[in-house]
Amino acid sequence: MTALAATQIDPSTLTTQQRRAINLIKAYRLYRRPNGYGRPPASVSLTVFKSLQSLGLVRLYGECPVLTGAGINAHAVMEQRGRKRT
Repeated sequence: MTALAATQIDPSTLTTQQRRAINLIKAYRLYRRPNGYGRPPASVSLTVFKSLQSLGLVRLYGECPVLTGAGINAHAVMEQRGRKRT
């Protein structure tokens, strides 16, 4: 039996734009548009999407970006830390 090691990304190591993009991808169904993905009022640049994709946090499902398991875990950690601050 082989064990798959899930990589945990600490959200504090991500940039503000990357954290914002994770929240937008989780909340909205974004479609391809020039220079990125978006749907009013949300927009994610192509460079930010590619950086998250290289970290293994997002992937394309058809035409729409979706969070992977690691992305969902990072989003949950961001929400939990946000609740601790308030």
